[in-house]
This record gives sequence, structure tokens and C-alpha cells, in this order.
Amino acid sequence: MSKEKTSWGSIKTNFARTKHKVLASFGAAETTVDSKIVAEKEKLFTLFKLMKRLNKNVDKYEATLKEINILQNEISHDLLALNENDPAIKAYQEVSTSLEQERIRIEEILENYYHDPLRVYLSQFRDIRSRLEELDLRRLDMDRYYRDYNIKANKGKDASSLQKTENKHTKTKEAYQELSDEIMKDMYALFDDRKLAFDPSFACFINRNNEYFARAAAEYQGALASVQHINEFEATTHPQAITPVESSSMSRNVRSSSVFTSPKEFSSNGSTPTQRPRASTIATPSPSSSSSYDSSPYSTTTTTTTTTNNSVNLSKPSYGVPSPQQQHYPPQQYQSSPQQQDEVPYSSPHVQPQPSINLHKPTVNTSPVNGGSGRPLPTPATNSGVILNKPRSTTMASGRPLPTPAPAPTTKRVQALYDFQGQDSTELSFKKGDMITVFKQNGEWYDAELNGVKGLVPCNHTSG
Repeated sequence: MSKEKTSWGSIKTNFARTKHKVLASFGAAETTVDSKIVAEKEKLFTLFKLMKRLNKNVDKYEATLKEINILQNEISHDLLALNENDPAIKAYQEVSTSLEQERIRIEEILENYYHDPLRVYLSQFRDIRSRLEELDLRRLDMDRYYRDYNIKANKGKDASSLQKTENKHTKTKEAYQELSDEIMKDMYALFDDRKLAFDPSFACFINRNNEYFARAAAEYQGALASVQHINEFEATTHPQAITPVESSSMSRNVRSSSVFTSPKEFSSNGSTPTQRPRASTIATPSPSSSSSYDSSPYSTTTTTTTTTNNSVNLSKPSYGVPSPQQQHYPPQQYQSSPQQQDEVPYSSPHVQPQPSINLHKPTVNTSPVNGGSGRPLPTPATNSGVILNKPRSTTMASGRPLPTPAPAPTTKRVQALYDFQGQDSTELSFKKGDMITVFKQNGEWYDAELNGVKGLVPCNHTSG
């Protein structure tokens, strides 16, 4: 096909061709159809697609073989890092090196005797495709001039113009027929040549694979001697070296301990921590022990002291089943620690001028009083100048007011919304619907009683 120069004539020709295509698409112009060309073209290019896919798959096969050798080389390096003195690992490294060299050799042979011949064969299909495109242009020109000739003949144009159009139609028809015959002959020949062109390449592919895998078998046969003494099935019965999961300390849920599930004020063993006395509101230090005695800094007179526990326990108290002798609402909800029982806490003094001063340490009466609590009561030393039963003053010698006694505890009843199981002896277990008596609220917990048993109840499990 000769290349047309971009000129006014070529522009007119392209416009006329496009116009005829549009008219033919709407059925306004006749179109020549060569059924033989259409049938052979479809059959030939089906073979072309098959050969292209086959050649592409061979390329993938070689790439996969290369990837396998790369992985074998990486495995051998990893094994050497594991144990570089193992003879079996060294034998495997030699196998991977030899197979890579064999693969490179076979790849070069396949490139020269498989891919190159097939590329030449497939290039002929592309030449046929270009010739078919030229044939379609000649058919278009032939149909276009034939239509122009019929239009001019029907309009009664002059003989010279009609003859000129007829000559163009005849010339394009001859060119079309000539190229059509050539393409038909070439398509037959190219299709029939498929076996002669492909068989040598296919034989090369088979032979090279045979050489490669024969070399691989020989190399692995040599490496087999280094592992023949090893029982390969022992790996399935090999015992575990580390601590089993079921007996590992990791399997224990640390946060299930009462340290994490109980309120903050509880100690690690779940018991109530030692109670700390509340700071005195009159800024008078408590005596460190009952064996020492300091005189009052405010007065040189002898004072009587009454045992009073003003400490407040902010932690969860430990409750047990109350005895029948105990009151339903004890006046003192929290018991003092053993250390506090040995101490004589400071109470509000009654200032009374006395003619004499007794500096001797008072004796302590530890006999049980009123309910058998066992709490010690101070017994002052015998002194004729001390008055024991005078009414208590509401102010100190310094003029500061005495602390107001805590009011009696108030109670209320709440209803359980959910079932709750106590985590330790300080928490009450209850079921939904139980009516619980509440004495006091400590943060998110109630000091409560249920069925004669006292303990702690979570606030968010109750209503009322």
C-alpha cells in the first residue's frame, strides 16, 4: 500500500470514504461482502490467538521455574544460617546452585529454538491483518465508485464524466480482486504451516525440560545420601519443648483476682486493711501507746478522760453472722483495731481548777463493760482533788468548741435489680428482687444487711 501525502486530494478521498461508511451503516449504500475472506479470516485468527496464548504460557512457565530456583537458593542460605556445618544442608546448597546453572542454559536454548521461530511465525499473522485492512479500503473505494457511477447514470450526466467514474470503479475492483486472491492463498498456506512451524519448537521445549529435570533428579539423588539415616516420620511424634499452653501461667487470668474486681480500699488478700483513726478536730495528738503519759499543754490540772472512738473506717468492713445478743443496729458500726483497743484516745476534757496536781500514770481497767466489748476504760489514780462525775463542758480550756457527736445511722431499703455473687467474705450475695437494708454508702458500695448477714452491696445492682 502506497502512502498518500496529506493534500487536498487525500482529504477529499477520506471524506468520501467516511461518507460511504455512514451511508452503508444506515443501509443507504450497497456493501460488497466476500464470504470466503470472512470465513478464512476468522479461522486463521483463532489459530493466532491460540499460538499467542501458548507462547505466553511458556514464558510464564520459564518465569515460574526461575522463581522456584530463587526460592531454593534462599532456602539454602537460611539453612546455612541455621547450621552451616551440617553436611545435608551443604548438599542442598550445591543442588540449588547446579539447578540454577542448568536453568540458565536451558533458557538460552529455548529463546533461540522455541521463542524466535514462533515469533517469526506469528509475525505473518500480523502481516495478513495489515493486508486485510488494505483490502477493506479497496472494497470501500470499489463500492463508492460503483454508487457514484449509478447516481451519474440515473441523472443523465455527460458520457465523459460517466466514463471517468466507470474507469475508477473498474480499477479499484481489479485492485481489490488481486489483493483478495493473494490474501486467500496466504491464509491457506499460513494455516497449513502451523504444524511444520510449531513441531520443532515443541520438540525443543520437551527435550530441554527432560534435560533439566534429569539433572535435578541426579543432583537430588546425590544429596539423598546425607539424609537417608534420618526417619522423616519422627517429626509428627516429636514432643513439645516449651511449657504447654494449658499449664502455662499465661493462661491464668490475673485480672480475675479480687484485687482488680473489688473496690480500691481492699488489700491484696481480700481482707479489710488496718483502720486508721480520723484526724482529731481539736488538733490534739493521740497517745502513741498506753504506757506513756504526757501532761496537757493547756492546763496543769488533772482531767478525766472518757473512751471515745471518733475514727471513721472508709474501707469495706468485714461482717459475719450476728449473734442473738447483738443489737440490730449497733451504735458503733466499725470495730476498732487491736492497736486502738490498747490506746486511750483523747476525749474532751473538763477543766476544773484543783488545789493539787497528780502526775502519776493512771491505771487502766480492762474488765468488760456493757456488752462485753473488752475495750479498756481508763481508771484515774486515786486523787482526792479530782472530780469524776461533773457535767462535760462544751468548750476546751483554750476556748475551741468540742466536736459534735455523729448522728445515729439512718437506714433505707433497696431492691436488687440483678443477681450478684460475692467475691469474698465482705460482699453479700443476693438475687434479683431481694429487699436489702442499707446503713451507709461508701462510694459505689452500700454497707447493708440481708437475712441477718451484713456486708457490702454494689450500688449499681440496686434501686430505691
